[in-house]
Amino acid sequence: MRLLTAGEIRSLEECAVNAGVTMEQLMENAGTTCAEFILEKMDVEGRNVVILCGKGNNGGDGFVIARVLEKAGAHVTVVLMQGAPATELAQQAYDKMHRGIEIILAKNAGAVLDSADVIVDAVFGFGFSGRIPHTMDPVIERANTAKALRIAVDLPSGAVCDTGAVEGMCFKADYTVTFTAMKPACAVYPAAKYCGKTVVRQVGIKHEFLDMLPCDMETVHLCSLYPLFQKRDPEGHKGTYGRLLMVCGSIGMAGACIMAARAALRSGVGLLDIAVPHALYPILATAIPEAVFTLYDTDETMEIRLEAALRKADACLIGCGLGTAAYAARLVDAVLRIADCPLVLDADALNLTAATPEKLLYPTQPVVVTPHPGEMSRLTGKSMEEIRMDRIGTAKAFAAKYRTVTVLKGAGTVIASPKGEIGVNTTGNPGMAKGGSGDVLAGMIGALLAQKTDPYMAARAAVCLHGAAGDRCAERLSEHAMLPTDLIEALPSVFRKVEEKL
Repeated sequence: MRLLTAGEIRSLEECAVNAGVTMEQLMENAGTTCAEFILEKMDVEGRNVVILCGKGNNGGDGFVIARVLEKAGAHVTVVLMQGAPATELAQQAYDKMHRGIEIILAKNAGAVLDSADVIVDAVFGFGFSGRIPHTMDPVIERANTAKALRIAVDLPSGAVCDTGAVEGMCFKADYTVTFTAMKPACAVYPAAKYCGKTVVRQVGIKHEFLDMLPCDMETVHLCSLYPLFQKRDPEGHKGTYGRLLMVCGSIGMAGACIMAARAALRSGVGLLDIAVPHALYPILATAIPEAVFTLYDTDETMEIRLEAALRKADACLIGCGLGTAAYAARLVDAVLRIADCPLVLDADALNLTAATPEKLLYPTQPVVVTPHPGEMSRLTGKSMEEIRMDRIGTAKAFAAKYRTVTVLKGAGTVIASPKGEIGVNTTGNPGMAKGGSGDVLAGMIGALLAQKTDPYMAARAAVCLHGAAGDRCAERLSEHAMLPTDLIEALPSVFRKVEEKL
């Protein structure tokens, strides 16, 4: 599902107005469709409904909702969070409200919030940025703790549309009724956790106007991946499905290499070659019998053996459990310098590149990077809080600057292409927040790259499938008890679901 920015919504509204739809009608439609959604969820006759209204057009939507729900038999109280309406449209909607609707100021809202059956947030919409005024904090906090159904109009107040940032207090909705299309804040954290379940309602903007906009940003769902996959060729052989070289693992961190390797094999790669120091071979050969190995000593022959392995590879993954020793830095430099196949840089490969990220520009083939916020902080010099407040912008800027497909991991993982395409993942759960989950993901991306999948689409698919496996594990094992190795064992059932659609 596509995600539209505030600027794109404004342009659509302008198109609608030029086509003969008035802004007043758009407001009427928005308020009415939101009220209708509330009526679908609850019989409001005799119920207490409190509507928090701002002074702008989002408040105008709230006044329309008040009128419709009062007509349906609700006891409606409108709370003027910023005083009188400040726009002509909002004033018109205010003037149309019935006399039976109680109107109070924010300072008097405490008691009505406590007794409310429904609380509607119509304070700020998609045009909001920054932090809600501190004077509103007590009302929003009380609304968030009230035993009522909470509905946000367009977006929860306190959430920034284009970035998903939340600074300070934010209305915590059970449902967000957003108009025309999803907004980035509906999918990107931290704002997404305040939206509850988001539903999209139409307000009179023609689909043809929506189709005129480029689809640069969208959510990633499992069903959207089906076109990427094809039935396996009955005459296919191991060479048909690609050779992945993994430069991973070190003394004390063999597990990262094992998890990435098993995930790659479960993701359909035909041949897996693992480049490791001789000392790790006895451990890995037993743990991953399907793999072949390129063994090296950490001396002057290391790069020679690596180059020979790279010549045969269709893709290369480097970094999982690699460590940050001097020889590991040499390996990363060598891969960036001589590889002639798509690359995935994960974990220690990113840490070793952080001081000189311009090295990411060396390869002539596509590069996928998979940083978590801490690694992205080291790569960019931004604080983790800065990254958290604009995950989309951070990933998009890094992808453009270094010509990488950038996978910024976390809740609602953001995938950005060098061309400006953005995907926001919708699968996964907090049970995946354990060391090793990232190694599984890296192995999956490497496997799809080796199978000649477009790098951006390979990253999107791997992230979504990885999250879907996590969701299956949570259902079967619980979020507390699931392990990264369980993700690997869940992959067959996820891929079976994909194959059923082929």
